Amino acid sequence: MGGLPYPELSDFHPKGEVSKAYDLWNEERGASKRAVLVIDKGGVVRFRELYEPGILPDPKDIFEVVEGLG
Repeated sequence: MGGLPYPELSDFHPKGEVSKAYDLWNEERGASKRAVLVIDKGGVVRFRELYEPGILPDPKDIFEVVEGLG
């Protein structure tokens, strides 16, 4: 997804810090739950979806939300 006009985040270090802030941390596994969040410039979550392993997010849904922000 290179070339996007907005930032992306990967919760790497400190491990789980962002996931915990958004209630997406799985303590048992020591890893984040599979999720996509779209957060506007004001810090409001505009899209939040959890995904089971093996299920891929539909980019169309995410792009619609992002396009609606501008």
